[in-house]
Amino acid sequence: MTAAGTQTKGAVPDIYDTLAPHYREYARSKQAYITAVDRFILQHAPGSVEAVLDVGAGDGVRGVDLARGLRAKRLVLCEPSREMAAQCRKLAPEAVWELPAEALPDSDLRFDVILCLWNVLGHLAGPSQRVAALKAMKRLLAPTGAVFLDVNNRHNAAAYGRLKVLARRCADFLFPDYRRGDTEYEWKIGRLSLPAMGHLFTPTEIEGMIAESGLRVVRRLAVDYATGEYSASPYRGQLLYRATH
Repeated sequence: MTAAGTQTKGAVPDIYDTLAPHYREYARSKQAYITAVDRFILQHAPGSVEAVLDVGAGDGVRGVDLARGLRAKRLVLCEPSREMAAQCRKLAPEAVWELPAEALPDSDLRFDVILCLWNVLGHLAGPSQRVAALKAMKRLLAPTGAVFLDVNNRHNAAAYGRLKVLARRCADFLFPDYRRGDTEYEWKIGRLSLPAMGHLFTPTEIEGMIAESGLRVVRRLAVDYATGEYSASPYRGQLLYRATH
């Protein structure tokens, strides 16, 4: 199939539909982090960008801004939430694929930049779905293109403290079990509190999944979630990757 048009597939988790009216406010509260990630993408994207795909696009605003910054001629937004996808359509990209990341369609379009940002992989159901999503991104990636993704870091000492992370690293090394990364939390938006679930990755876990998909990590940074500060240490922030064929 071509990239043009809109794809739909089944129902999506209700929590993201509930979050949709508040998503822009929540994103603004994390602006230092988002700005730092976006700056990295703009600085390390391929030299010429024709087409951009944003997987897990939320309300689409960020994908539109990045595509504009990259001077891309084509933008496709992929977002499984019905309400979020409706907001994406208001921005008039070339297409909105109302699909989960692991169900990216076959397309004759290849993308120079694929975005998978703000722990989108951590909101998929499990390892097989995450690897399937990465494999689908690789399939849609142009030969000289790049995938940019960031995930929440279970070994983030800047957020959780050195002693707690040291204990986690020991447990994860001696008794590896990805389910330790599954967590419940709340989105705090003004006076609103929304329950949510997600996954915290270890560097070894996410890099193993990237390798299993056939992608290759060419750059890794940690980004402080509060300040946006970059670090080369994988224990000083959330994990940000540039991956290629």
